Amino acid sequence: MACTPKDSFIVYRSFFDAIEPLSEADQLALLKQIFEFGLNHKEVDLEPLPKAMFSLIKPQLEANHKRWVNGNKGGRPKTSKEEKITKEKPNSNQTVTTPKPNKNKNKNKNKNNENFEKFWSNYPKKTDKKKALLSFCRLNEIKQNLAIDDCGLRYSDTDKKFIPHATTYINGERWEDEKEGDNDKNANFWGNLK
Repeated sequence: MACTPKDSFIVYRSFFDAIEPLSEADQLALLKQIFEFGLNHKEVDLEPLPKAMFSLIKPQLEANHKRWVNGNKGGRPKTSKEEKITKEKPNSNQTVTTPKPNKNKNKNKNKNNENFEKFWSNYPKKTDKKKALLSFCRLNEIKQNLAIDDCGLRYSDTDKKFIPHATTYINGERWEDEKEGDNDKNANFWGNLK
C-alpha cells in the first residue's frame, strides 16, 4: 500500500521550551530536523547539542507517526444496511445460574460463641451483648482467652458505674492495661511518707 505524503504533524509546547535556550544556528538546525522527521520521517546529521535535544523529542514524533500510519490503514470495514451488527435476542440455550449452598462452614463460629459465653458470664457489667459479641469475635483466640481470664478479676472490687461496657473493654484491649492494685501500692508508699 502506497502511503500518501504527510501534510501535517503535531508540535508541542515542550519542543519550543527545549529549543529556546539554544543559539540561533542550533535552533534552526533542530527545527529543520523536527520538521524533516515530522513530515518525511527522515533524520539529518546534526551537531552534538541539537542532536541530543532531538533525541528527547524524537520518541513523541515517532509515536505520532505510528498513529498516522495506522490511521491510513483504514478502520473497520463498512457494513451494508441489510447486515445487522447485533443480534436481537439472546440464544435460547442460555440457562439461569442457580445459587449453590456454601460448602465452607465457619469452624470457629461455635468456638467464638463458647468463648464469648465464658467471657459474658465473667464480665460484671452486662450491657449491649450483641455489640460485645461482634467485637469479641474479631479477636484472635489468644486475646479472647486473655479477656476471659482478666475481666472477672480486674473489676471484682469496682463499683458497677465505673466498669466500662463490655464492648469498650474488648475494643480497648483493657486486659493489657495496668491493674488498679499496682498503683495502690505506690499510693500507700507515698501516703506513708507524709
